[in-house]
Parts: sequence; structure tokens; C-alpha cells
Amino acid sequence: MLLLVVWVLLSTKDDVSHGNEEERRRFERAWWKAYDSLSYSENSTYTLMPSSMRHRVDALLNMNASRSAASPESLTADTYFPSVSGVYTGSWLAEDVNQKEHVAQNDFVLTSHEHPADKSHGRLTMTLGSEELEDKTLKLLHGSITLHSDDYSAVLSLQGLYWSTHGAAVLYAVREPNARAAADLLRAVPGETSFAQAKAFLGEAMKERLSLLERHEYVEHGCEYQFYMQFNPIQGSGSFSGSDHITGSVGGLLEASRIFKTDLYSSELQAQLIMYSPDCGVAISTPRGQHASGISSEHYRRKTIHYALAALVVLLAQIVLLVFQAIYTSTPAIMAKISYQMLSMQVIIDSLTFVLHMVGSLSFGNIYIVFSVVAFLTYMVLMAFGSRYLTVVWRLQRPEMADPTTDESRRELWRIYICYYIILIPGAYIFCTYLEGGGQFVKWMTCTMLFATYSYWIPQIWRNARRGTSGGLRKEYIVGVTFLRLFFPIYLFGYSGNIALSPPTFFIWVLCSYSVAQAGILLLQDALGPRFFIPAHLRPEGYDYHHPLPLAAADSDESTVIDIDGLLPSTEQPESLDQSSDAGATDQDSTEHDTTVGDSSAPDCAICMTSVDSAVPSANQQDRATYMVTPCRHVYHTECLSRWMDIKLECPICRASLPPV
Repeated sequence: MLLLVVWVLLSTKDDVSHGNEEERRRFERAWWKAYDSLSYSENSTYTLMPSSMRHRVDALLNMNASRSAASPESLTADTYFPSVSGVYTGSWLAEDVNQKEHVAQNDFVLTSHEHPADKSHGRLTMTLGSEELEDKTLKLLHGSITLHSDDYSAVLSLQGLYWSTHGAAVLYAVREPNARAAADLLRAVPGETSFAQAKAFLGEAMKERLSLLERHEYVEHGCEYQFYMQFNPIQGSGSFSGSDHITGSVGGLLEASRIFKTDLYSSELQAQLIMYSPDCGVAISTPRGQHASGISSEHYRRKTIHYALAALVVLLAQIVLLVFQAIYTSTPAIMAKISYQMLSMQVIIDSLTFVLHMVGSLSFGNIYIVFSVVAFLTYMVLMAFGSRYLTVVWRLQRPEMADPTTDESRRELWRIYICYYIILIPGAYIFCTYLEGGGQFVKWMTCTMLFATYSYWIPQIWRNARRGTSGGLRKEYIVGVTFLRLFFPIYLFGYSGNIALSPPTFFIWVLCSYSVAQAGILLLQDALGPRFFIPAHLRPEGYDYHHPLPLAAADSDESTVIDIDGLLPSTEQPESLDQSSDAGATDQDSTEHDTTVGDSSAPDCAICMTSVDSAVPSANQQDRATYMVTPCRHVYHTECLSRWMDIKLECPICRASLPPV
């Protein structure tokens, strides 16, 4: 019975598969039949554009018939880039278009798809790739364009054609690539001669690509745009003979570099563009007098490699600094001076860096390896070093807060993880949105997030001042980490030639000053004292390990202990004694009799097992420096307890927590 069910299911699956294949073949036959019947006179959407839009496109492009007839030499006086593959950024301006003169003839249907409002403006980012077939003067373009403003955002897929002899490109922009868009691209080509050339070229290209494209009814719809671009000629090419016009071959590219004395790969690409949507009645263009600027794919790849090398050096330097810092804080006493909140904020910065590089590696397939290497090394800094170091510090400092084995401890650990992801996920989204050209609100959120994450020295400054200690961090670590961690924000927000093509902002220099000021305070805490910036009357008093001892109890009628709060004799047990040590101290009552202040005989140091002279005059501070009294009333030689506290901040007898010296 089971075999019968399996056989029926497999048979049904095969029938569905064969049905889908047959349906696909019928669709492709119908597509080719409709494509072959397309003609410029009957099917061109370029001729159906409003006259105002058509005049603007005619004035923009260097390939229409009227301009060719008026000045045929103008088409060969300049030489254009043989390839326009690259990354472009610029500004855009939207406007509503009066469609009354062509609505009756147009086979498009006006829709209510979301589109930018009239007079709205924003920033665009566009990536273009190109392929060439047998016709060297034509290139097949593909890519995407992202439009961002305060109230509108869209990502459109592009496919189009580029005439290298004219520096003109015709593209079609849709939400998702589909088979009908290829035919719509052909219908948008201006000029009957260009239409026929594009039809032959596009038909050859679609022989291998049609089977990979979805049918129009199966994809998400939105405003679709006829897209026209005119690229600027190569600088200095006007004096080059038109008869020697350069083709798109590699040899022609090298020859152009030799003649024009320029590196075409590193030359800036500039273009003006007009996007027109017949179905939404909106036009998007570069503002008058402005261009969309870009760099070639080869130049962009080289810039990315240079960035990756610099990032690798920065990350390796961070690893070295972190390793030396971990070695420096190998003892619990020094590690207790470090703020684990400070380390947590640095881990968050590393996490954001990792996520952004992973997103970059997925977004730019041609440089996937470069971004992946940087992301991997960031992950090593984050997990293999930063997170482990943070975990060690956190576990060591748990006795300061609570018993690490309790449910409260586990709940606090969960709270740390939850806070980590609450900051990481929105932070990564905000940064990615900003780099894509987000609006004013996104910019303010990015600035706020950067200020919050780059306040990582503040918890360490606070811990130093609160505990009255310093010296937990190496000076080289403070200076090195401060400047190395500023590399990524300075590159993205302060360097105009960054690979994200984001514009520089003055805010980054405010952030740098803020970060350097924090590091300066940390260094001054080491030099002038952890509370140097706090007025003297507001500073809390630290614990004095060298306060005066009372004389031996033999000279008194009753046993005397030290009042820890007031440093005066008291007959009561001090409440500062750690209650968690009661059980551990039970077995050591006999030892405590000889080591507790106020016993009838001179106390013994539990570390070296020799006596500590308790009959020391209180006025002689030099002699008082030879012994130390803990908050739990145990007495040790200064040298003995200091060496012990370099290892752990616990009383050797009762295991009570000890404040740092």
C-alpha cells in the first residue's frame, strides 16, 4: 500500500513537471512570435511619449536622427567609454507628467502603484554590468538602481543596451526581471535604425536568457520606467580623429589609454539620465546641470582590494593589542579593574562591522571574496578574542554582583544577550539603510547609534572613579584601540572616495573628537588619579588597609575589634564581613583566633605564618605601612597580602571579597 502511494505521488509529480515544461515551451513560442512581429512604426512606446518628454530625451541623447542630420560629424568628434560597467551615485528629481496627449493611444494602463511625489528629490545609487556579443558597438547592460528620499524608497532591476559609438544607453527598469521587460526595452528605443539594430542584437541575446526569465504575470509589479542615459565623452578625446574611432575591444581600450594619456579604468564616469513611467505618469531625472558620477568596475574592484588590505591591517593590529592586553591582565586583581560593559560595547562594534561586511559580500557578487575575508577576520576579532576576553572578565567580576550559580545570575546573562541583539539588529539595519541613501531621520539615527556605541570608554572611566582604581588597561591598548576603531567610521563618513560611495559628513569629526577625549581622560586617570576630575569634597573615601591598630587586648579589660566604618574600637562584629564566607570560616576558628585584630596575642599572617606586630603607634604612618587590615578584620604583612591580591581579590582566610588597594 505504501509503495502504491509513493508511486502515485511520483507519477503526479512527473505529470506536473511535464505540464510545466510544456506550458513553458508554449509561452516561449508565443514570446518569440510576438517579438518577431514588433516594428518601430506600430509598437514603439518612444513615439507615444508626451511631446515634452520626447523633446527632453531627444535633447539628451546623442543618437537620434535629427541631431545626426544636423551635425553628423558630432557623432565622431568625441570618443566615449567602450564600457560603462561600474557603480554610480547622484541626485534625482521627480515630476508629474501630463499624459493627456498619449493616454488614448498608449496600451499601458495607468495604475496606483507607489511612486515619488511631484518635486520630490533624493539620492540614487546604481550598479551596471555589461556584456558584448558579436556587435562590438552594442553592449548588453544589466544591473539595479536604488532611489531614496525621506518619503520614498525603491529598488529597480535594470536591463538595457549601450551604444559605445554614441555614449547613449536605453534601459528598462522594473521591480523584478521578467520576460516581457525585454520586449518593452526594445519598444523604448528611439529611432527606426537604432530599433532595428537593437532588435537583432537583443534577439541574439535572448536565445540563451529567455528560459531564465519569469513570466510577467508571476512577478511583483510596480511603476515601470523607460530609462535613457547619455554618458560624457572621455576627457580630451575631442581632438581625436573620428576615423580612428575606438571600439569596445581590449586593444581599443589600451590604445585609448595611450592616446588620451589617461587611465580609463580610473577615469570618472559621468552621465545624465531621464526615467519616464507611462503607467504611473512620473518622470525622474538628474537635476539640471548635475550628473550621476561613477567609477568603472575595474577601478571599483581595485579600490575594494585596497580597502580590504587596510581593513586587514587594522583588524590584525586590534588582535595584537587585545592579546597583549589579555596577557597584561592575567591576574584577577588587575582584571577586576576592567569594566565588562566597556568590553561589551566593543564587541557590539565588532558585531556591527561583521554584519555590514557580510551584507556587502552578498550585495556585490564580483567582490564577494574581498568582503568575506574582511568579515571573517572581524569575526575572529569578535568571537575568538573579544567575546572570550569579555566572558573571562564577566565571570571574574560576578562575585561583586551575586552568586554566579544562582538563577539571578542566569537571568542576568540572558538580559545581556537580549540587550546585545536589541542593539545589533536595529543598528545593522540603520547603517545599511544609511549607506543606501536613507532620509534625514535615518541620518539622525545613524549619528545617535555611532555616538552610543563609540562611548565605550565611558564605563571604564566610571569604574575607575567609583572604585578609586586605575591601571587596568595598557596605555598602548587605550591609544591603539581608540584610533584603530575610528578607521571604519572615518572611511565611510569622512572619505569621499569610499567604496560605499556615501557622501562625507562633518559629524564624523565630532565623533573622532569625542572618542579621543574619552581616551585622554583614561590616560589622565592613570597619571593624576582615577578621581582627578571630581572635586575633593565630592570624592568618596576609599578603604584604608593601613589604618591604626589598637594595642593588644592584654592591656585592655575586654576583647577589642576594629570598627571598619569609623576606625574606632567596638565590641560588635563588623557588618561588612561577607556573609557568604560564614560556612567557609567555620573550620578556621582556631586560625582566626590568631589572625584577627583584637586577640589577646599578636596576630599571625596567614600567608607567611609569622607574627604581625599589632602594638604599633597610630601616629607612625611609616610603620603602619608594614601591615594591612582587611574589611573582615584579618591582618597580614603588606608584602604578603599585596602579592596575594595580584592573584585574587579574596581574603586568604574567609574568602570574603576585598576592595582593590
